[in-house]
Amino acid sequence: MSVQMSGANRVQRQRFGHLKKHALLPPHEGGTLPLGFESMHNEKPKTPWRMKVVANTAIRDLENQASSTERAVSPGFRFSGHQTFPLRVAWIPKAVGAITDGQDPLTNIDEGIVSLGLGKNMVEALRCWIEAFQIASKEDSGWSLSAVGELVFAPTTGLDPFLEDHSSNWLLHWLISRNTQAPFFAWECLFNRWPTAEFSASAVVEAFRKESEQNQRTASIVTLKQHWEVFLHSYRPPRGTRGEDHLDCALSVLGLIHEAGERQNAAGKWETLYAFDTGPKTAIPQQLFAFFIHDWWNRAFPSEQTVALRELVAGNHSPGRILRMAESEILERVSDLTRVQSNGFQIAESANLRQLRRLRKSNGHDDLRAAYEKPRFL
Repeated sequence: MSVQMSGANRVQRQRFGHLKKHALLPPHEGGTLPLGFESMHNEKPKTPWRMKVVANTAIRDLENQASSTERAVSPGFRFSGHQTFPLRVAWIPKAVGAITDGQDPLTNIDEGIVSLGLGKNMVEALRCWIEAFQIASKEDSGWSLSAVGELVFAPTTGLDPFLEDHSSNWLLHWLISRNTQAPFFAWECLFNRWPTAEFSASAVVEAFRKESEQNQRTASIVTLKQHWEVFLHSYRPPRGTRGEDHLDCALSVLGLIHEAGERQNAAGKWETLYAFDTGPKTAIPQQLFAFFIHDWWNRAFPSEQTVALRELVAGNHSPGRILRMAESEILERVSDLTRVQSNGFQIAESANLRQLRRLRKSNGHDDLRAAYEKPRFL
């Protein structure tokens, strides 16, 4: 897709368009990493037997998390609907423009083929992704943009209608990872439940299988493997400059997942080992991080004025989990927000507990706007 970029956006894209690849790092300045990262950092290379034990342990940990009260109120997770296509950057302006013009190309597939210039399967995939990323939803009167979709992606008034700003990539990652209305299980499994810093295809697909068995209609192993491949391709940087791999997914520039070598699985076969990037997320403006806090707070603790900082680090669908952000970075960012937004946040400390106090309720949209118009980075 070819788009015109403003000078400010071009500078920011050059500066923050590609995150550095980080090895798994120890906690910074005495901090700790959520979700068992600390133990993974010091772990010795695993023999095939130990790999099997670790994989089984990861599955058991996932099952324990899945039995929590949050699961009881969650809808059934999806494993298909994307037609094996990741969301491509160029699709969002097409869909948003059509919805804004009052068209319905996502329901009327024939209309979508003509107006969007996509094949049938791609139109069906786009419909699925638009809902999963919470950009728009289908109402009785037709498709309509969400509040965030309107604010950021509207063709003439949006803050970033062509996804030129790196903040939009992080925003989309956040929106799909904390989606509880039309959720894909891959994002729930890997970014909210997965208990270790490393994972392999066989271990992830096994977790998918166990979750699928909880649904009324069990997905086939082919469907589960395709779901894994779509998730992986969404975050894997393009491998070349030509062909399909060059049509970037909106999430592929984040560098959140990288290859970390090979290990034998429980069946004795060698397979690629993947790891999360737990290094500093320097491309996230402080205002965008504030939006993430408000959005999470309004969903997790809507009636609370104060929450423990550990919830922000490792609570369900928290910034620490979804962003794979180290505790030390979260504390640094929160401390900065309490200084810059003293009328919005305060840190409350007692003998045994550090808490964050939110002085006023907010949907975070003012912070989201500021992240695009006047971004401030640590």
